Amino acid sequence: MTRRLILHIGAHRTATSALQAFLFENFQPLKQKGFFYPLKVRRHLKLMNQIFNGTRKVENVARILTERADKQPQDIHTLILSDEDICMRRDLGVLAKFRDSFDVKVVFTLRRQDIWLESWFFQNIKWQWNEKLSHCTFDEFMDMRGDFHWIHYDRYVRHLEGLFGRDNIILNIHEKGQMPDGPIEAFCDRIGLTDRTGFAPAAHINESFSPQISEFMRRLPLDAAETGYRGRLTAVCAKIDRALTGGSKQSERLMPHDQRTALMAEYEAGNRAIAQRYFDRDTLFSDPLPGPDAPLARMALPADSDRLMTDYIVPLIAGIIADHEKQKEKEKARAAQAK
Repeated sequence: MTRRLILHIGAHRTATSALQAFLFENFQPLKQKGFFYPLKVRRHLKLMNQIFNGTRKVENVARILTERADKQPQDIHTLILSDEDICMRRDLGVLAKFRDSFDVKVVFTLRRQDIWLESWFFQNIKWQWNEKLSHCTFDEFMDMRGDFHWIHYDRYVRHLEGLFGRDNIILNIHEKGQMPDGPIEAFCDRIGLTDRTGFAPAAHINESFSPQISEFMRRLPLDAAETGYRGRLTAVCAKIDRALTGGSKQSERLMPHDQRTALMAEYEAGNRAIAQRYFDRDTLFSDPLPGPDAPLARMALPADSDRLMTDYIVPLIAGIIADHEKQKEKEKARAAQAK
C-alpha cells in the first residue's frame, strides 16, 4: 500500500513552532502509531530550501525517506514533513512530484487575515530575518501586505488543488471555537492521529512580545547580528518584556475598527468561496471583529528619558554583559573538558 506523506505548509502564526516541537519530541510514540517525522530536525526548512533551489531532487528525497521508513521496526504508514515557509512560495509545483512516490496530503491552517497581519508584524520585529519588514511602522507594513500572497486563501488553495487534487487538501481554521482542544490536537485529529496516549503534551512557544518591547526592538539593528547571537539578544529583550509587563497579556490589536472592517471586506469573497467549498457554509471565520471600542496596542517608547534608560537601555546593556559572561563560562567549561 502506498504510504501517505503529510506536507504541513503553514501558515505562520498558527502554532507551527509548537506543532514541530510536539512532533520532534514525540518521535518514538509517533512511530508506535505508524507515523514517521524524519531527519532528526524540528523543522524541515533546510530540506525544503534545497528542494526549491534545485540542489536536491524530489525523487531522491522520496527514495531516502522511503528507505528510512522501511528500516524502522514499526510498520510506518505515514510520513510528515513540516515547514511553514513553504506557503510563502508562489509555485509548489516541485513538491507535487512527491505524488509519484506517496499519497500526498497537504495541511494548511488559515488564520483570519486581520489578526494574522497584526501577528506577522510583531513576529518580523521579534526575529528580524527580513530587513524589509523588521524596522517598518505598522502603516508601512500594511502598505506591503500585497507581498503576502498566501493569505488570499481562495486563490492559494486553488493553486494547491491544481497540484495535489481537491481531495488531498486539509484545511484547519485557527480559531479557538473551531479547534476547541487546541491547534496541535486539531492537526493530529485531521491526519488520523487520534490516539495520543503516552505522548508528551504540546508546549506553548514563540509567543509575541508586548507592543512596548516590540517598538523598542523595531528600532534596534538586531538583524545586523548573526543568527545565533541575534537569538540571544532576543532572549535579553524577552527578559525586559517580562519585567515591564509582569507577564500580563497586552493588546496586540493595531487596526482601528474602520480599517479592520475595510480590510476584511477585501478578503470576503475569497473567504466565502473557501467556506462553501470546504465547510459547506458561507462564513469561514466565526469570531466577531473587535468592536470600535476595543483597546489598541500602543507602540510607543517612554517620552521621559530617565524612564527609557531605566526600563529599557540599562536592562539591555546589563543583559548583554550577563550573556557575554555566560558564554565565557561555557567556553572555559568546554576548554577544561578538552584537556
